[in-house]
Amino acid sequence: MRRPAVAVLLSALLTLTGAGALPTPALATATTSYTFAPATGAGTLAVTSLAPGLTLTSTSISGPNQVNILTADLAEPTLKPRYLNPGTVGATAALTTQANRVGAVAAVNGDFFDIGATGAPRGIGLDNGTLVNGPASGWNSVAALYPAGAATRGGLAEIFLDATVTLPGGARITATNLNSPNIAANGVGVYNPLWGDQPRSQVLDGATRSREIEVTAGKVTKVSTTPGGKVANGTVAVLGVNTGADALAALVVGDAVTVAYAPRGGDGAQVAIGGNLVLVKDGVATTVAHPKNPRTAVGFSADGLKMWLVVVDGRATASVGMTYVELANYMKSLGADDAINLDGGGSSTLVARMPGATSVSVRNTPSDGAQRPVPNGIGFVSTAQAWSTIVDNTTAGRFSASANWGTSTYSEQRYGADYRFADPVLASDSAWYKVNIPQAADYEVSVWYPANAGYNDSTPYIVATTSGNQTVRVNQRVNGGRWVTLGVFPLAAGDANVVGVSRWTAGTGYVIADAVRITRA
Repeated sequence: MRRPAVAVLLSALLTLTGAGALPTPALATATTSYTFAPATGAGTLAVTSLAPGLTLTSTSISGPNQVNILTADLAEPTLKPRYLNPGTVGATAALTTQANRVGAVAAVNGDFFDIGATGAPRGIGLDNGTLVNGPASGWNSVAALYPAGAATRGGLAEIFLDATVTLPGGARITATNLNSPNIAANGVGVYNPLWGDQPRSQVLDGATRSREIEVTAGKVTKVSTTPGGKVANGTVAVLGVNTGADALAALVVGDAVTVAYAPRGGDGAQVAIGGNLVLVKDGVATTVAHPKNPRTAVGFSADGLKMWLVVVDGRATASVGMTYVELANYMKSLGADDAINLDGGGSSTLVARMPGATSVSVRNTPSDGAQRPVPNGIGFVSTAQAWSTIVDNTTAGRFSASANWGTSTYSEQRYGADYRFADPVLASDSAWYKVNIPQAADYEVSVWYPANAGYNDSTPYIVATTSGNQTVRVNQRVNGGRWVTLGVFPLAAGDANVVGVSRWTAGTGYVIADAVRITRA
């Protein structure tokens, strides 16, 4: 990105009104020409508005290639970038799971990672200004997003780890990695509770010596030659390999040690995700050769106010993928002045919450035939749209009930294919709806059930709030086939049973469990 002067940036923020039409995709480099015309039989673009300032374009171009593009107007104040991950660094999950976890409107997969082992990303991850993971050197190029008043601007950056371990007497060791799947040769890695529970024996890469200390409240609380796994809250683990291990060898339990780390570079970026190759820098495309493959890339306009998140399908007859050079020139054809390549191949995935939907779905065709679990992603939430999700009694992995609950398709007022019913009894035997709440906040809880004169007139719905379970009784003989609001409740973040339907009632008639809807208030 060619960084504009402050006055130019403010002027652009005031005058930019939205994402314009895509430019005619034809351009050339000094040595080779590339024309990105629609493939035979295509000829039209499918453009869907996902949220104010965010659109999804699905198109076919020559190659042939199937391409999905998220175009973000970063001047839109209700559109906010988010770093996605499963909740810990040493873990992978489907991108749909990561996006729904934070209520994202749309996202693409992110960094290259330690596939088949720890699952941790190779490069830099920055979430809400906090460095989540990364090395001091290597894998430092990122797509970065910065606050710009009520809006956002973006561009490429290099972000590094600045970390030190201060020993008794004041000597300092430079740490080379934070929550990384590999430690630099003869280096020292720092691991905090964000790491998760992956065994750190996997990060040694054949080192002949290792030593790990745990530090809590400025004191060494554990010393070991065997790396651990999960790091307790309030504790950091420092793991040295080879000469890095030798530097920690004299430490014993009780020694005063401090560990400090922070990002360097990025000029105050709040969100950043790593890639392996800068495709376009100040309008100049890469010349690095690489075979055609499925690709994921992020690009920015010269003023940093427009962002493109692009996924190109590959390894199929209908879509063969792109080389690095083709991808770089395609990003330029969209208008990108800067662009970076993210993880591709079977990882390339784009998800979006389509109009009328309550969760994201995969919009491209992953080359593995299904989503590959990945460590992170980058996407957007929209404050113009309240987060909402629906869980039906048939939603896979989201509903649980004992064998006492029967299944019925009797009423046409049901939500979905069927619903569950049970006789009232003086015991709870609750059916539960499990919901992944993205943030601790107030949420409106609504329920759907078919109504019938033979159903219960005092069905207990249980809502697991931050202050304990609250029970709301509903007459299921009336108001069926619609959403009935139980109220607004404070809910904790996390994936847990949130709404239950109890059989413990003095009312008469079947107790019904059909669907629930939870919406950010």
